[in-house]
Amino acid sequence: MRTNIREPGQEVLAREATRRESAATFYRLAEAVGAAIFICEGEQLRYVNHAAETITDYTREELLTMNFGTLVSSGCRELIGSRWPVHPEDAEFAPHQELKILTKNGTERCLDVTAAMIEFDGVSTTLISAFNITECKRAEEQAQLLAMTDPLTGLGNYRRMFDVLNAEIERSGRTGRSFALLLLDLDRLKEINDHYGHLVGSRALCRLGDALRVCCRAIDTVARYGGDEFSVILPETTVRAAGVVASRIRKELAKDSQPPPLSVSIGIGTYPQDGETFETLLQTADRELYDMKSRGTGKPSWSVHSRMTSPAGLAHQENFSDKLSSKRLPRDSASSPTGLNRSRGLAKDGNYRADRLRQSSVWRRKRIDEGGTK
Repeated sequence: MRTNIREPGQEVLAREATRRESAATFYRLAEAVGAAIFICEGEQLRYVNHAAETITDYTREELLTMNFGTLVSSGCRELIGSRWPVHPEDAEFAPHQELKILTKNGTERCLDVTAAMIEFDGVSTTLISAFNITECKRAEEQAQLLAMTDPLTGLGNYRRMFDVLNAEIERSGRTGRSFALLLLDLDRLKEINDHYGHLVGSRALCRLGDALRVCCRAIDTVARYGGDEFSVILPETTVRAAGVVASRIRKELAKDSQPPPLSVSIGIGTYPQDGETFETLLQTADRELYDMKSRGTGKPSWSVHSRMTSPAGLAHQENFSDKLSSKRLPRDSASSPTGLNRSRGLAKDGNYRADRLRQSSVWRRKRIDEGGTK
């Protein structure tokens, strides 16, 4: 007795019709969605939709001769190589993974990518869906920049100051290297506003900002944290070197021939000599600033000069270094010295410290006004 192991012809035709209908439905959906669709067999692209052409600037025919990995920017290729799901058992791809690709004309675009294993034309393949988030990333970076930038001068604002100052305290605590903080106050700004107008007063603030840019290094952080109040954070700087920078700033302002002539009062604080906390360091620099402004002179106060060479100050520095050497210090981070992207947890109390700093500024201004020196 012979057994017919083949399926009847009618059933075969029905299955083929169903397969073709499913494929047609898939293609219609893939072409209709806004996400770019790439289907890869191994590394070779087998199918791309119209959105993939739009996002890469390549034609469909060009893409089908390429590997998806060749589109990926060089900085992201290692990530693709380590997570690319070639086989079902290795199909682990982080959802919403951000990748950068290079378009046909060399433009870099950021994609939000998800990959999954599917069967395509009877073959195990990888389906990659991608959304273009380039504009979103630009908007996010711009928002972060604006949140840290003073709109008038283009310098950092008080958030930037607090972030960098906290990062420098943390870094100096690991390395034992000191840093300096300058607090600056533009003299007679109220008189300039009253006599010349607020536009000239705003320009005076920008002139001071320009002078600070000229006098500071690339690793220094300059910020305007109040109306006429500025700060400069000088990594790996002693009080003597900070005094040189302060003198350079005053000379740079003196060279400015634009009316009205400008002058600035400067207070100096160094870590850890003048305090090992955020508050004590600000208090020292603020006190120096008040002493200079109350005297109405461009010379630093006696205490700054005394701290430059005092045995007590040097002993404090040596004691701080001894405490550090008794600990096992971790290797210093390779992050930027400004620490803009570090220690985000330290920013939680930034508003509190901002209030403290503003209160200190108001207190200082009140004492100056009472003394009739401003």
